[in-house]
Amino acid sequence: MVNIISQLKIDVKFAHIADTHLGYRQYGSEERAIDFANAFKRAVEFSLSKNVDFILVAGDLFHKKSEMDPVTLAQAVLVLEKCDVPVIAIEGNHDSTYFRERYTWIDYLSSQGHLINLKPHFDNGKPVVEEWDGKRGSYFEIGDARIYGLKYYGMLTEQIIQDFLMKVEKGENTIFMSHFGIEGYIDMYGCINSSHLYRFRDRIDYVALGHIHKMYVENDFIFNPGSLESCDLSEYSFKRGIFIAEIDDGVHYSHESSFYTPRTFRIVNVNFSDYSRIRDEFLKQKGNAGEIVHVRINAEKNIDREKVEKLAREIFDPLVLRIQVNYASGVLQAVNVNLSDRIRVERNVISSILKGMGYEDMSEEVLRLREIFSAGNTEDADVLISDILSEKMRDALKEVKKESQVEDDDGRGESQEDEEEWRWWEAK
Repeated sequence: MVNIISQLKIDVKFAHIADTHLGYRQYGSEERAIDFANAFKRAVEFSLSKNVDFILVAGDLFHKKSEMDPVTLAQAVLVLEKCDVPVIAIEGNHDSTYFRERYTWIDYLSSQGHLINLKPHFDNGKPVVEEWDGKRGSYFEIGDARIYGLKYYGMLTEQIIQDFLMKVEKGENTIFMSHFGIEGYIDMYGCINSSHLYRFRDRIDYVALGHIHKMYVENDFIFNPGSLESCDLSEYSFKRGIFIAEIDDGVHYSHESSFYTPRTFRIVNVNFSDYSRIRDEFLKQKGNAGEIVHVRINAEKNIDREKVEKLAREIFDPLVLRIQVNYASGVLQAVNVNLSDRIRVERNVISSILKGMGYEDMSEEVLRLREIFSAGNTEDADVLISDILSEKMRDALKEVKKESQVEDDDGRGESQEDEEEWRWWEAK
């Protein structure tokens, strides 16, 4: 899709990327984390191939604002350091907290010269809009373009936007970049009415947003590219990609997605009658190996989940498999649970929750901490937490050493530069 709004001379060309969510181990899968990393790499490479003057990253570069493993950080650095144009970013809700003075990973990348992190500081509760000085600032000038940046502020967004945009000055080509949604596209937290932006249309040429994971354009003024990968099952059908835009007195833009094919999500709906029938249904709906498969089964009697899972894995060969059984009203299965079964169930539940949120399996540690706190023994809790942190630090140092070995390997990094995927990102 290419829209031409003006035939005037083009002065500024840029890429608009958002919601890359680096480090997201969706479903607890390391392979999914690599999917998100490869999507980011391809998006940046495609942008550079279009000879853009700069690249905008409109929030949620990373998936977690707190923990950062060396591999995820390397996935960002190894791409950004190859950019020969400025990368201008703002912090999304996954990158930072609202107001607490905190050094974020976007701040770290900025301090190392990998990107420019735009955000205002505050004086008496009001945003101070100053030019980027090499360390901090809320707007940056390149050529005839001026880019204003405002990070995510949650429920305070509406008020802060009004105070901030009142201080925006109209330039030759003015861009406002922030991380929030526009009401009416998706029902989710962190959205505002677009009227708050149209009040300032005489000052702004292009509004570059992130936060909502599907693409939309509103009146050739407000642009949201969508995420590069599906962060949730509900997003698998969304249109997603990046914008390549050019502005002067008018705007030219195209929404691009051909540079990368996201992982396929397959939803399989079946009505259970017998295992032979369910096998036939699986075969009819079979896709390619390595997909994320969600099986939804409607049943009027109890079924053997392990048998169904075995069939599904055999036929679909999925990267991730999720099975949901919806029993008809009145179908119950009595289960006798002893103490050992209860502990096993608790461990499995905690493990599933941790993996679903992208964390590693620490169910044993969580259960142990619960027992210690229940007994009121805080000293033992301190010892266990210290041991856990020490182990994680040792693991992190090992990963850093592995990354260094890869970079120092005689010429190997150069020879692998053009490969389809940077498999050595796995650092294993």
